[in-house]
Amino acid sequence: MQLGPGGRQTRRVPRGVAAALLRTRPGVRGEHFSLHWKMLPGAPGVLFMAIPKRLMRRAVDRNAIRRVAREAWRAASLAGRPVAAMLRMTRAPSACGARQRKAIARAELDRAFRVLADRVGAGPAASSGTGIAGAGDSDAR
Repeated sequence: MQLGPGGRQTRRVPRGVAAALLRTRPGVRGEHFSLHWKMLPGAPGVLFMAIPKRLMRRAVDRNAIRRVAREAWRAASLAGRPVAAMLRMTRAPSACGARQRKAIARAELDRAFRVLADRVGAGPAASSGTGIAGAGDSDAR
């Protein structure tokens, strides 16, 4: 850990992790999100997010999705595990209100992070690769 602006501790993640995550196939796919992941060598878990402006025009909505994603990440207890994850929004939730959008996103993210936690904690066979989903895995979709 290093000290960042304001005296807060910051985590150092190896260079190129985010770019490497985007080159992998999604480990978990949902209706609105895809989750790419990769094991890190002993570093604490880190979550990268890509919520494009073309899907959610208002910054308020993008930030709300980011908050919900960080909350679901912490609830899944992935922050302490040595995994890097890239969450990409692939389609905007078609709900008519902010509360409904957040509820839809939270339910889907809880499922995705639960699948990821199972794979990361399953042992060396499941966590050694790039996070590619098995063909017969019904929870991954």
